[in-house]
This record gives sequence, structure tokens and C-alpha cells, in this order.
Amino acid sequence: MKLRAMRDFTSLFKSLTDHSPFAWQERLFKDLVENRITHSCNIPTGLGKTSVIPIWLVALVTQIDRGYEQMLPRRLIYIVNRRTVVDQATDIVVEMRDRIKEPDKQKWKEHHSTLSFIKETLIGMSVVNDIPLAISTLRGEMADNEEWKADPSCPAIIVGTVDMIGSKLLFSGYGDGFRIRPHHAGLIGQDSLIVHDEAHLTPTFGQLLDKISAVQQNEGERKEDKLRPIKIIELSATPQKNLISEKSFSLTNEDEQDEEVKKRLNAPKLLHYEIEDNKKIEEKIAALASKYESENVKVLIYVHSPESAKTVVSQLKKIINQNTIDGRISLLTGTMRGYERDQLVQSDSVYKAFLDHDREVEQSCYLVSTSAGEVGVDFDADHMVCDLTTLDSMIQRFGRVNRKGNKHSNIDVVFPDKIDDKKPEIKNTKEILERLEKDENGEINVNPKVLMDILSQENVQKAFNSAPHVQPLTDIVLDYWSLTSIKDELPGRPEIASFLHGLTNDLPETYVIWREEVKHFVDYDVPDESIEEWFQERRIESHERLRDWSDRVYRELQKIGKKSKEENFRVVVLSGDGKAEKISLNALLKKKKEFIAFRTIVLPAEAGGITKEGILDGNQKDPALDVASIERPIKIVSDLNGEEVPSKPKESLKLTYFLPLKEAESEDEEEESKYLVLFKKAEQFSFENPKKCVAIAPPTLSQHIKQVAAMEEKIVQKVGIPENIKEALILAAEWHDKGKDRLIWQEAIYNKNGEPLAKSRKKVMDWRLLGGYRHEFGSLLDASGDPDIDKHPEKDLILHLIAAHHGWARPNFNLNAFDTQNYTTNENEKAAQEVMRRFGRLQLRFGRWGLAWLESLLRCADYAVSKEETTINNVSTMPENPQ
Repeated sequence: MKLRAMRDFTSLFKSLTDHSPFAWQERLFKDLVENRITHSCNIPTGLGKTSVIPIWLVALVTQIDRGYEQMLPRRLIYIVNRRTVVDQATDIVVEMRDRIKEPDKQKWKEHHSTLSFIKETLIGMSVVNDIPLAISTLRGEMADNEEWKADPSCPAIIVGTVDMIGSKLLFSGYGDGFRIRPHHAGLIGQDSLIVHDEAHLTPTFGQLLDKISAVQQNEGERKEDKLRPIKIIELSATPQKNLISEKSFSLTNEDEQDEEVKKRLNAPKLLHYEIEDNKKIEEKIAALASKYESENVKVLIYVHSPESAKTVVSQLKKIINQNTIDGRISLLTGTMRGYERDQLVQSDSVYKAFLDHDREVEQSCYLVSTSAGEVGVDFDADHMVCDLTTLDSMIQRFGRVNRKGNKHSNIDVVFPDKIDDKKPEIKNTKEILERLEKDENGEINVNPKVLMDILSQENVQKAFNSAPHVQPLTDIVLDYWSLTSIKDELPGRPEIASFLHGLTNDLPETYVIWREEVKHFVDYDVPDESIEEWFQERRIESHERLRDWSDRVYRELQKIGKKSKEENFRVVVLSGDGKAEKISLNALLKKKKEFIAFRTIVLPAEAGGITKEGILDGNQKDPALDVASIERPIKIVSDLNGEEVPSKPKESLKLTYFLPLKEAESEDEEEESKYLVLFKKAEQFSFENPKKCVAIAPPTLSQHIKQVAAMEEKIVQKVGIPENIKEALILAAEWHDKGKDRLIWQEAIYNKNGEPLAKSRKKVMDWRLLGGYRHEFGSLLDASGDPDIDKHPEKDLILHLIAAHHGWARPNFNLNAFDTQNYTTNENEKAAQEVMRRFGRLQLRFGRWGLAWLESLLRCADYAVSKEETTINNVSTMPENPQ
């Protein structure tokens, strides 16, 4: 008997979640197994819509086990709202990953057989990865571990925001170099199921996805050239009537008869509202929350701004003795620094209490939150108190109370006595809530069943946040973004922010981080260009950032400036494209406020200005924690022997970057060389850091090419593409590095005699010796003269893949990339011109994302082989170690 006969959906789903599925979840599973992917899935809050993640994985495993030829996309891209501070989707993905990786663990021993089956099935899909499921999530060590982009055949889950995923999809990934942008676009824009959670909150992005999907369907002249276009599912607990179609996946009458579903849909959530003076709303909210002090319950408090949240916390501490409430009240805002946010998630007892739905508390606890806690987090409170906002946000808030219907919950809403005429949607929300009918007990219930009825009303969208104006996505704009090898500013190539979020009236934002090295930049007068290079190496991670409205940041910087005793107190300002400027805080504050909009302000750690909760506060005098130094410490040394370690040594830390420092000139003593050095954990081979890699045992060029071709053959057999395309990819792999046999290239890797090698030995490659020569351009010239390639029907594709496997040829090469050793200037120029024409022809044929995906298939094969051949040099920024 085959395993599939024993693997029903219930056992598979339960092995990943510990929950028996609802009927709607099994219906969705059956649809996915048969490749019926609905565009919208409308499931009320509290019924597990995030379970689409394990449902997709179980459906994929089932298809493989049954031998289906046409499979679901291998990658699930889960989009969470950018307001999300902590995301439930990440927790689900990490838990699933742990279960599949280690099915023998005692914690899920009862599911051992099923989990082992899932693991073996998934591993059987992969060529490069030795893991069953690649994941990349919003936070933690899996934020960008490169698993998901290493193997196109491996099932993968990526959880990210609109900005993170959207920018990569549009060939403009934030923080990405030009080489990696087409790779990310190809892997996200092909063979991917994009799940857009809470789609009603980001309608502009939803329209963008639909437009891209339509573009992909219309690209290419032949059906066989439409490779693996994206599929889209929009998830929403609050769909508007005008957005629901007959094809939408929703609860049926049969679903609603399930006892558990019925209990959750009819959960008692009793609404009470009071009208209060606008200036006293926070006081009223605190007073209403304090009435639960003696009931030993969990009280969730929502307000519209961080200032209001801090005021409510302060008021609650006044009403309830601070000594008794400390440890029972926590603050959650979108303006918290990532580090403190993560600490809250990992160790805060109040926060954990709200995530544990069945946990009873010995004393009442209070979580005060802004909109950051409305979406993407699985809170379950006993009672809630909040201010008034738009209907879509109110529904999100109501969904965080009594999720399972096991309680009798109250929701107190404080209405303002005056509502700004510029906020008609809030006024409409107030009117809708006031019109709700009382039940037989004289109560107003706002359970999911009632909310479904509200959403079915006409014109309900007038109470929702107004949708921003959508930028038209034209072919010209898409083409300009796909020209990733043009690194300079390109006239007509717009910024992508307005295409992701629309043209909004939102206030501009600014990031703030704290770094120890700012003081050294000032003391040694490090040039701005060197600072830019430093930040490319010691990149700013998400947990370092604090994000706030630019106006608020400006006010807090003024406070820091006032308490600073130094006239020349300096900061570093980073623009969106990474340009650095060292500037005094006084000079910065003399500029217009608009100057800091959408920039990152890097403060010296000693400046302070951050509370213990991770909130910007210019009155805070204590030095700030440099979060980067926890994992990537720095130190000033006088020599580079590679053996120096930080004052608190950590295992496997290596000196990986150094910045020469200039001492102030002195007539009395000889100047001493000093370096600011960076220590990091030993890195693995990276797509974005090929210059760092040297070979453990350098392979010959012929060996490397042979191994890449063999790897490419394995990959193309797994991913399911037409035979002619498979053949083209394998041929491209056989030629991709031929241009490394040039004398200039071999000298640059310190191989002056003997058989040509594919990698450097001992030392990092001396890129200066190349003078700009690109080995893939040399490979292209060689392949162009091959008679077998010349008569091959896929000649164009073969030559482009060779040229583009390191990110060039989209559409051009720089002039200094020419191969002057083996070819004339005329031959080089003709080849360079044809590179651009060829790119245009192929992009028309396969589409923007299809072509990028094909390039990725070769890049992944090269990556897989190179990863086995290489290690990271100890000091990686110069071709010769200065010692």
C-alpha cells in the first residue's frame, strides 16, 4: 500500500498545527490540490485564515505524492501589512519548519510518522538544499538566510511586508545590489503563490499584484514561453461588499453549522460607547480600563498614536498604584526600535499572556497598543477599551477580543465629542456603530457574525480608510525597472514607493539608529565616501531601526541638541540610496524639517535619546545600546594580524572588515597606523559577496564548468520547463565561465602558471588588475563563435544566460568589460551592441519575470557548486593583507 493512502488531509494538517481542521480548510485544500486557486479568500477573524500556509504545504506534498505533473507554485510569499510589529505568520512558519526538520522530537512524537513523510517528500523536490523547507521571515536569524534564493526547486516560504516583497518583485529590492535584483525578481515573480494578507488595508498593492499577473498572462507570443507565472490569493477578514465576487472563497451555510465555528462567529463581544471631550479621551480610556483591576483579566487598550499610548500608560499608573501595576502593563507601538520589540515578544510576561488564549492571569494585566497591534498578531483579550478610528481598523480591533467565544467580553469605545470634517470616514464609522441594534438582553454585540452583516451593507467603504490614488503601471515603467545593470540614475525610471502604496497624504517618516562608530568617524574625520563603504559592510539590520514620523523625530533631535554640551556634536545622515553625510546636529536642525524625510539618522550611542521600551525620547540622557555590537562588535587596532578579538570574545568571530583611520598630525611623534575593524561570525558563501570568497582547494576551470553543468541538469529536470529551454540552460552552464581562462583573470587570482583555475587560492581576488574586464563577456564572445551554438534554435537564450549570470547584460556591459586579449575592438563593440538587442528580444518573448527566472536557474547552479568550493577569507576588503 502506498503512503498516500494513509495520509488524509486531517492527519497532515494536524501534524503541522496540532489542530483538527475546519470544514472550510479542507475545502480550500481540495481546491489547491486540483490547482483551483481562488483570487480572494474571505474568512472572519478567529477562524484561522493564516492556516492557508500549512494548507498550501499539505496540498503541495499531496500533489507530489500522487504524481501530479502540474503542481502548485513551490514558493509561498506571505505579505503582511507594514504596520505589523510582530507577525503571527512568522510564528506559524517557524513552528512548521521545526516540526518538519526534526520529526523525532518528543514534543510532537504522536505525529512522527506523518512529519517524516512530509520531510522525505519535500527533500525529494530539492536539488541544492539539504533542507525540506527553506524559509525567510520578518525577524530573527531567518530574516535573510539566503535559503529561499539558493535552490529554485526547493519549497520555500517567505514572510515579508509590502515594501520588502514589493520592491524585490519590481526589480528594485531595498538594500539589494544590482547583481541580486533580477535574481530576487525572478524567484518572487515566477513559481510563486503570493498570499496578500489583510488585502483591504493595502488596496494599492493588491491592484499592483493584479496588474503584474495580467501583464504576465499577456507577455510572450507562445504559450510554452509563459513559464511559471505568479498566482495570487487575497486574504481578508473584512471584505467590502463591492470587492466580493461569486468566485470568492467564503464560509458556506454548512461551514457555519459547525459547533466550533458557530461559537466563534457568535462570541459575546458587547459594545459600550461614551462621548468625551477630545482633550480628555486618554484619561477616559485609562479610567474605563482601571475598572477591571479587581477582576483578574487581560485588558487590551487601543489608541491612534504613540503619544496617546504613553499618556494612557501614565494615567493608568496614576489611577492604579504604580508599585502594584509595574510588571502588569506593557506598551506596543510601531515606533519602537526593533530590538526592544523583539525583546517584548520573547520575554515580556504581559505580551505573552495575550498570546496564550487559554491562560488565566492572577492579576489584571494591560497591553496598550497603537495600530501596530491590530493586524498580524494573535492576541486574545478578555476585554478591550479603545478610541474611535475607521471601520476597517475597528473590525481588526474587535477581532482581538474573545476570539474563541469562550468568554463574555466587553468592548468600551470612547467617541470624541467633535470629529474633524477632514475625517468623514471616522464620522461614518461612528454612525454605523450607533445604528447597531440591541439584542433581547439590551446589548449591542459586535461579534464576527454581526460584522459580516455590516460589511454586506451598501456604501460601507465610506467608513473605511480612503484608498490612495494608484500610479498607472505602464510597460515603459516596468521595462525601466528591469534594466538593472544600468546603475546610474536613469531619466524616466521612477521611485517605486508610490506604486506600492499609492499617492498618499501620509506624513513622511524617518529612521533613527544608534552606533558606536559615529564617535570614531568624527574623532578621525573619516571621509563620507569611506562611511558609505562602512555601512555597506556593517549593514543596518531591521532590529536596529526606530521608525517615526519625521516631525516627531525632528522634535526629539532638538531635545538631544539642547542637552548636548558640544557645539560640534555630529551625526551621520544616510539617504535612501546609501549616500552618507557627516554633519553637526546643529547644522542639521538649521535645515528645513523636510530634509530628514525618508532618511536614516545615525546617532552616536552616547547621545542617548531612547527609552528602555525602545521609544525615541530626546530627554533620555543614558547612552543608547548599540544593537549592532551584540553580534558584530568593532574595535580600534594598530595592526591587522587577524588575531585580535573583541573585549568580550565570542565563538567564531573573525575580523572581516577594516577602515584605515587618520591620526591628527603631530610634530612630536611619529604617526601610528590605526584601523577601525569589524568582527563578524564566520560567513558562508553569499550571492552578494563573491569578492570575499577564496577556494579551500581551488578547482580547475574545466572541473568547475563541468560540475555547474551537471548541477544545472539536475535543477532543470526538477522545475518543469520545456525541453528546448532545459537544453539551452545546460549549454549555457557549459560555457558560462570560459572567459576566466584569460591571462589577466588568472593573474588576478594569483595563478600565473599552470592550468586555469576557477577560484582564487589563499588570497581574495585583486580586482584592480582586471581593469574592468568581465569574464562572462569573454565567455559570451567565445560562445558566439561556436558552430553548434550558432545553429541552435535557442542561440539567443544561451548567449544571454552566459552574459547575465552575474547580473550584467540587463541590458548592457560597461565598455571596460571588453576582452581585449582575444578579440578586436570592433568585435567587442558589435558583441556589446548585440547584448542589448538580445535582451530586448528575450524579454519580449519570456516576459520580464520569466527571463529573470531563467537567469536565476543558471545562477543557482553556479552558486551551489561555488559554495562547496569556497570559504571566506579572514580579512576581506583588500586584495593583499597589509601586514
